[in-house]
Amino acid sequence: MTADYRFDPLQFPMPVRTGLFPRRDIDLYAELSALVGVCVHGFMLADLGRKAWDLRKKYWQPGEGAWAAFREAVHQCYPHLPVEEKLAQDGHEFDSLYELAVYRWIKPTLPSSVKLDVHPLVKGCTFQEEAFADFKVSSIQSGKSCFIEVVGLFDRTFTAYSSTQKARKDETLRRLHRYPPNQRPILIFKDMVCDPHQVTAALRQAIEAVAEGGLRTAA
Repeated sequence: MTADYRFDPLQFPMPVRTGLFPRRDIDLYAELSALVGVCVHGFMLADLGRKAWDLRKKYWQPGEGAWAAFREAVHQCYPHLPVEEKLAQDGHEFDSLYELAVYRWIKPTLPSSVKLDVHPLVKGCTFQEEAFADFKVSSIQSGKSCFIEVVGLFDRTFTAYSSTQKARKDETLRRLHRYPPNQRPILIFKDMVCDPHQVTAALRQAIEAVAEGGLRTAA
C-alpha cells in the first residue's frame, strides 16, 4: 500500500482560538470598529488608513464569502462585535452605518441642557414644504436648535468615484440645499465619521451653537 503524505487536519488539529485569518488582522478590525463606533464594513476601510486598506484588499474585495468568513472569525474572538451590525437601535432605524455611528457618538456627548431628536421634521424646505433631517440638537432652556446631516455617500471633496455616487449626487445636493437659509445644518461626511477628531469637532460645533444661542429656532 502506498503511503499517503497529504496533510491530515484530523491528525494535526488547529491550535485553540486560531483559524484561517491571522490574529493581527482580527485585532486590527476590532481596533478600527472601536475607533468608529460600529462594526466597520468593507467600504469604510477606505477611509481608515493604509492598514485598513490592506484588510479591504485581502478580505472584502475578493468576494466569494471571504468577508463573511472573516467577520465570523472576528466574532469568535470578540463576541461583542456581531457578524452583521444591525441598523436599528433604541427604537430608531438608521439609513447607514455612518448615521448609526454618529448617533452613538453624539449620545454621550450631549450636556443635560441639550436634547437630541432623531429624524426630526424640517419645515419650510426649498424643494418640499416638510422633510426629515438626520438629527437635531436643541437647547432645553431657549429652544434654539441645530440640524445635523450625515453625508454617508461622499467625503468632504464631494467627488463621485463610483457609479452609485454619480447616480445619487444630484439627489444628495438637493437634500442639502433644501434647508432654509437660517437653518443650515452641520455636515458630517463619511470620511469624517472615520476620524474621531473630525466628528467630535462637528458635533461640538452643533452643541456650542445651540448653547450660545448662535442659531435661530429650527422648529
